[in-house]
Amino acid sequence: MNILIAGASGFVGGELVNALQSEHTITVLGRDRHLLQKRFSEKIIIQTWEDLPQLDPRHYDAVINLCGHNIADSRWNKQIKEKLIQSRVETNVQLVNWLSTQHAKPHFMCANAVGIYGLQTNGDTEEFDENSPIDFDHPRDFLSEIGVRWQASLAPAVALGIPVTTLRFGVVLKKNQGILKKLVPSFWMGMGSVLGEGTQMISWVHIDDVIASIEFLLKRPGLTGAFNITSPNPVSQEQFAKILAKTLHRPLLLKIPAKVIEVLLGEMGEYLLLSGQRVIPKRLIEEGYQFAYPQCTDALKHELQPE
Repeated sequence: MNILIAGASGFVGGELVNALQSEHTITVLGRDRHLLQKRFSEKIIIQTWEDLPQLDPRHYDAVINLCGHNIADSRWNKQIKEKLIQSRVETNVQLVNWLSTQHAKPHFMCANAVGIYGLQTNGDTEEFDENSPIDFDHPRDFLSEIGVRWQASLAPAVALGIPVTTLRFGVVLKKNQGILKKLVPSFWMGMGSVLGEGTQMISWVHIDDVIASIEFLLKRPGLTGAFNITSPNPVSQEQFAKILAKTLHRPLLLKIPAKVIEVLLGEMGEYLLLSGQRVIPKRLIEEGYQFAYPQCTDALKHELQPE
């Protein structure tokens, strides 16, 4: 296939390009041509957003949008929160407008997040899958608002008859990236912690399953709508901390009260560290996708223990 990937400079995007480039023709779309040229091999076609109007959208079999400002990059304020939303919405709007100019209908795949379902309180046993109700008029919280507005920006594409698949990512596990990049150094020094009550759920997924599930869906353009890209076995934050400490052969001795996290990180800490969702990839399972790492213990061992 001929595939256009926006947001390829992120760690999921980079892994996806590496996985697809041997079998497909890949064009990456970004804002900094020099950065993309340094990141990717000469085999990869580099385009910038300024080039987009000159590209023929009918040339592509699939368009994948992974753009979005890093949600854990800095403490939230009004400007950061608006940037988190607009960095996701505006790229969708640009891509859909571009496709509509030539009436092109490639398979459009767009990132989203499990936060769209809304936060759960500690001890809440509610389980979310793709059929769970989402109030698009009144999102439950800020993370839900991000997901709702992200998805709503795809409505014009759906109305045009473009096949749209939404990828609702959980917490992606990969060594030296994402959450493991932030947690492993402290756990390695014996300073790993249970955060707050520790009962908040983490819907995680190994990077190999992220890439394999995207490939699985690319081969099945008829599978449109939302797909949860998560392991079938979410864990609590305390369980995750225990598994991570055991994997690194380090003790787990600390517990950080919720109030401390709220003071240090504000709303971002409350949302990202003290809350979560129990999310199940029901549609992937029903379609026959086989997870390489369905258990958190195996996923962390694969990433963090030497072979």
